[in-house]
Order: sequence, then C-alpha cells, then structure tokens
Amino acid sequence: MVLKNIVRAVKNIYKPPITRRYPEVPTELPDRFRGLQKLDKSKCIGCGICANTCPNSAIKIVRARVSKDSDKTRWFPAIDISHCMFCGLCIDQCPQDALSSTKVYTTGVIRLTHEELLYTPDMLARETPVGENGE
Repeated sequence: MVLKNIVRAVKNIYKPPITRRYPEVPTELPDRFRGLQKLDKSKCIGCGICANTCPNSAIKIVRARVSKDSDKTRWFPAIDISHCMFCGLCIDQCPQDALSSTKVYTTGVIRLTHEELLYTPDMLARETPVGENGE
C-alpha cells in the first residue's frame, strides 16, 4: 500500500499542476458570468420589481440622491450582498435594464464586516468606490 502511493507520487512529479494560482494569475471568466451588480441611475425608475423578485429579499428600495451634484432624491435599489445568491433575477426582471452584472466577484464582495456588504445605490452606481481596480 505504501509502495503504491510512492509510485503514484513519483509519476505525478513531472506532470503540470492542475490547480489555479488565483491571486497571481486571475481566472478567465465567461461572458455570461454573474458577478456584482451595477446600477445605472439614469435608467432606474424606482419601481421595486427587483426587490419583489429577489428570492432572498436582499434588495431594498431606498431613497437616495440622483447624483453627487444634485439635491434631488429618488428611489433606488440597495443590495445586501451577504444575502445575494447572484441568481440574476433582479437583472432579468428590470424593465429599464438599469441593473447589470459585472465580472467583479472577489474584490467587491469579500469584506470583513457585514456593514461593508450593504451596497447603497451610490456604491452600485460606482459613484462611491467599491475597492476594485478595473470598475
């Protein structure tokens, strides 16, 4: 039994590794990958269909400023990423295509506290930085 394991180990020494070296070499993602959501505030009408569609109740409709410069407020979705299962139903059901999916899945999602996973409309619209390099 021990000899069999040693022979197997020696055979596998010269084979290329099958694991991914993730932090050093980023993983290539398919075009239809569902990552962190992105909000286009100019398209959003605040209808709440995304919040009603969410199976985990991760989306709440909150009042927020239309832009940084404006004092006008409207209703926009805020997403609790810790409860989101990235199913994409909110994106599919949005009548104005205001929500879209990005390829951000680690830098925008991995946080130390729960409060950092509550994404406001400004964070979803990328007006406030999410801590991610390419977005």
